[in-house]
Amino acid sequence: MTKLKFMTRVSAIALSLSMLGGASVAQQELTQAVRTATQSTAAGAAAQSRIDNIDDSTSEIVGEYRAALQEIDTVALNVEQQRIFLRSQQNEIDSIRSQISRVDEVQDQLLPMMLRMIGRLEEFIESDIPFRLNERRDRIQGLKDLMEDPTQSPSERYRMIINSYQIELSYGRQNESYSEDLITGSDARKVEFLRIGRVALIYKDGDGSLNAWNVSKGAYEKLPSSYDMDYANATRIALEQKTPEVFSMALPGATKVN
Repeated sequence: MTKLKFMTRVSAIALSLSMLGGASVAQQELTQAVRTATQSTAAGAAAQSRIDNIDDSTSEIVGEYRAALQEIDTVALNVEQQRIFLRSQQNEIDSIRSQISRVDEVQDQLLPMMLRMIGRLEEFIESDIPFRLNERRDRIQGLKDLMEDPTQSPSERYRMIINSYQIELSYGRQNESYSEDLITGSDARKVEFLRIGRVALIYKDGDGSLNAWNVSKGAYEKLPSSYDMDYANATRIALEQKTPEVFSMALPGATKVN
């Protein structure tokens, strides 16, 4: 009986020890599982952080890529504009080269043209009413001398010819009173001239008589004394001694109506 009780107590102790041993193993396994889960969570967090970093880097790279594409488009547009500009400049260069190649030809044509212009201006002066003839003829002679001067450029010659044309053109818009020698045959005497544009040229002789140039006759003809007041009035206007106004004056072939 005593032996049976001893065996029962030993079995209970063994069972207790067995249960204690099993709890220890489970605790170890639980601890290991917790440790593994913690490590997995940390690894997952690290992985997520790496993923977030990669996503941020990817977004940044995508942004840089898009900016690079936009910059490429801008550069391409600038390059095309430069190509258009260069083509325009090349066309201009080609045009200038073509003009330069024709310079000699133009200069060969320019000299005869300028000589013709001088000749026509001289013919015009000789056929015009004879006012300030010495001055106008001297201007023509100056142009001829200019054409024979090798130191003068074609542009300067042309400028002086055009200037002479402009001077002659301005005479048609002017009224003036001036003193000048009147040459009749071998006789020369100073008289007072009144010029009204290119419409009339009248001079007052020493005896007070008025004489007007008749273009059709190519000579002066005496005017009636009834024009004396008109002449005096027009002279004062030409000398700016009187306010401009409408006035009567003799025309070649005209008849004074009282």
